[in-house]
Amino acid sequence: MPKSKAMYGISRIDDDIHRTHAWRVSLRRQRKMIVKNFPDKKFGGKRKALAAAKQFRDETIAAHPPTTRKQFCSTLRRHNKSGITGVYRYAKRYKLKDGCVKEIWYWEAHWPTAKNESEKATFSVQTYGERKAKRLAIAAREAGVARLEGVFWASERGEVS
Repeated sequence: MPKSKAMYGISRIDDDIHRTHAWRVSLRRQRKMIVKNFPDKKFGGKRKALAAAKQFRDETIAAHPPTTRKQFCSTLRRHNKSGITGVYRYAKRYKLKDGCVKEIWYWEAHWPTAKNESEKATFSVQTYGERKAKRLAIAAREAGVARLEGVFWASERGEVS
């Protein structure tokens, strides 16, 4: 069951063996983890520790806003070979009647539109030439990403109004 917005980024630690009773704030911002514990004993009880944790969480979110969808979509992934996020070159292979295999090369761009949805544009190297097909794919990707709004879906619960 998903947590409420009121408890976004906050979890409870109750470990009787190690006598640890605290609230933990844990947020990921721009590829960095921000973690801080708020022990009941140090803050004068469970309620006061929770209030301090919420205040810290809210201040952290205000100082380090969630990743926007545009930021997320602009992050170059380690497996990228084209050097441009969301743009890649690939070949479709066709087997001819005589048994020969023919390849047709394309540049393709992908970008998200809504949660769990995306669009793509494909440009044939045969039709446009290598450089123009790549340029068209990059332009299509940039136009698609420019239309994105809001925060990355995994950060939605922590979005500050």
